[in-house]
Parts: sequence; structure tokens; C-alpha cells
Amino acid sequence: MAKYILDTRLGEDHYVVCTEAIRRGVIEPEDLNEGRRTMPEQWAFWRNQPPLAAFPSANAPHIWLLRNYHAIDANSLRGAAKRLANFYKSLGIPVVFNVPGEDWHAQPTSGGPLKAAAAKIRRDRDKAVLHKGERENAVKFFKHQLHYIHDPDTKQPYFRPNGTKPEDGWGTLFDDEFEAAVRKFQRDHKLTADGRIGAVTDRKIDTAYARAQKRRKRPSPKERAKARSAAHARGEL
Repeated sequence: MAKYILDTRLGEDHYVVCTEAIRRGVIEPEDLNEGRRTMPEQWAFWRNQPPLAAFPSANAPHIWLLRNYHAIDANSLRGAAKRLANFYKSLGIPVVFNVPGEDWHAQPTSGGPLKAAAAKIRRDRDKAVLHKGERENAVKFFKHQLHYIHDPDTKQPYFRPNGTKPEDGWGTLFDDEFEAAVRKFQRDHKLTADGRIGAVTDRKIDTAYARAQKRRKRPSPKERAKARSAAHARGEL
């Protein structure tokens, strides 16, 4: 199963670890560039930027059919790739930068440690509760998620429907405005509308967010390949 952070498709365990890195403030959502690719996407990348893409095959590092520990890319200009790799290593997940010249391309060397780390993160999240008045890095990502999840009736984001985007630097404070957004989301999803984010609300927000990102119109593989090549030429990767 693949889940999404904006235009990045990640295997389930990668998704859990990467969202935990975001919740802890190690990286930002926009620091993730690529996750799992389909074979047609890999062909498009290979055709449009051959120096930066492996030949399409079941063993291409972003595909690795039936393996959940495929490679992931992160922003190297801002140091996010290195910070993310160090975060993986801190969880006991061996990671290597095994493509010469690509300091954004991180490859776990084994699926077992990744799966174990993701399972522990899930267990820890099931014990956590966030509520109004707290100031936590995780709150910033929940605001980001509720901005990209739309109210089915109004078709507007739950958090800041007419306000700034997450990348504009939302704060970490669980304030009145955010509590109101959480309560509205809970009511619409038939949860206890207490304005607190515990295990059930956390999972429901995460699932709704992944679904919302999957429905977003993604640039074509060719457009993404050209955009990536241009960013690389500008020194932004």
C-alpha cells in the first residue's frame, strides 16, 4: 500500500517514519521529493532525465517490486536528505546513499528494521493525546493535514479555508482556531467531538489526508521529470 505526502508516494512503513520525522520537526512535508514510482513513471524519468534515473526494472531503486523499503528522495539543498537519513539511523534503520552524485537518494538496506520502527511509532502514537494549549511540533503537521482535507459539504479545508498555506510557517500551538477545526472534523467523521487528538482521531485524520492527496491531480511523469531536472540544474536538489 502506498500513502501520500503531497506529490510523494511512499510505502506504508516509509510513510509512518517520514510523517514521524515531520511531526518531530526533522524535515518539512515539502522536503520529500519522491517515493515509490510505477513502472511507467520510471520509464518517463529514465527517458527525460537519464543521468538521474535508473533503468526501469523490478530492481529500480524506487520500485523494488513487492518490497516496502524502496529508496526515497529528499531535498539535499536544505540538508533534509541527510537529516532524514540520520533520523532513520536513530531508529535503527540502516540507510545508505548508494548512487554516486545523488546526495538526495537514500536507500534502506533492509526491510525488517524499517517495519519494526514503523510498528513502534504506531504504538507510541496510540498512546499520545494532543489538546488545546499544548505547543508541539506535531501540531504543525496536523494543521497542514487539516488544511488539505476538505469538508465534504463546503468543499473547503477544515483548517484555514481562506488562510495561509502550511508552508507559510504555521505555528506549533494548539490554539482555539485549531481546536475548532478538529471538532468540526470529528463531527463530520462521527467521532467524539472533544477537540482532542488521540489515537482514533489521529488515525482518521491520517487516513483522510492520504486519501485527499491521492485524489489530487499529480503532474504527469514527464512534467515531474522536467521539473526535477530544472531544480537539479538550479542546485535545488
